[in-house]
Amino acid sequence: MSFSADKAYELIALAREHGRLAHAYLIAGPEGAGKRALAERIVRLVNDESAGELTGIDALRGPLVHVVRPESKSRRIAIDAIREAEHTLHLSVGEGRTKFVIVDDCDRMGQEAENAFLKTLEEPPKASMLLLITAQPEQLLDTILSRCIRIYLKGPSGGMARDAVADQLLEALRHHFQSGARGIPGAMGLMGTFTELLKEEKTAIGKRHEVALKLEVEHYRKTTEGDWLKRREDYYEVLTVSEYLQCRSRLLEFLVAWYGDALRQQAGGRELDLPDYAAATAALAGQLDGGELDRRIEEIEKLRAHLNTNVNETLALEVAFVRAFG
Repeated sequence: MSFSADKAYELIALAREHGRLAHAYLIAGPEGAGKRALAERIVRLVNDESAGELTGIDALRGPLVHVVRPESKSRRIAIDAIREAEHTLHLSVGEGRTKFVIVDDCDRMGQEAENAFLKTLEEPPKASMLLLITAQPEQLLDTILSRCIRIYLKGPSGGMARDAVADQLLEALRHHFQSGARGIPGAMGLMGTFTELLKEEKTAIGKRHEVALKLEVEHYRKTTEGDWLKRREDYYEVLTVSEYLQCRSRLLEFLVAWYGDALRQQAGGRELDLPDYAAATAALAGQLDGGELDRRIEEIEKLRAHLNTNVNETLALEVAFVRAFG
């Protein structure tokens, strides 16, 4: 049975009230269902922290919360990342506090990482909880699934989930097409907005990780071996790259969705990824035929594929934006 994120939280809060919390939860559902927000709420609930305004699971990083997610261009969770998480779970914390490991996109674990994580599931340290987040639970080992309480969330209504960065990109797209921008200058202007948004996000990610590393250094520098903190510094450097690539991929999805909605409206479809921009994409549907819209989507998909290689990012973006928006 699938639940809304709010209903799932109510059930978990009730389980805590009756002392029946499990040591591991698998939070599954499509993108935009609220999986990560639910994980954040669980952490705050268990450690008696005020929910307030949710700030994202990465803002929770510190002595009590270790976040694991796919790294670098491989978009895989390596066994070393799982071992780092296990190490963190065995470090001591204050009385009445619970340590968390959140494995985001856990379906991206390789076989070695899954087997290593299975051991943690079977013998979790005291005062610890494991939260697994995925849109594809069917990719996980049955032995992992069987050791978690599974929470399936309903998909979002009203299109793709957006944040402030996505909204800025969508507004730039609206302006690009409404202004009648054509050719290389128009495409380069739109690419400039795209790259500036990415730059700002990378800076924010780096600052967030600096704070998390500082908290770990202050908490563990007297209680763990010297090279462990150096490894944590390297870990956060890699994580910054990984989250940047994830953000870049997510913004590319909105470019595809813009043209995709125009195609859907040409075909009379009512379910749109970007319903707030229906008027703009409908206008585009009247300007470009289906073949041209398909071609532009293909150019963005080619860009996505090229960016997963060692191609120069700036050059790849310039070529793709001219072909898709020029």
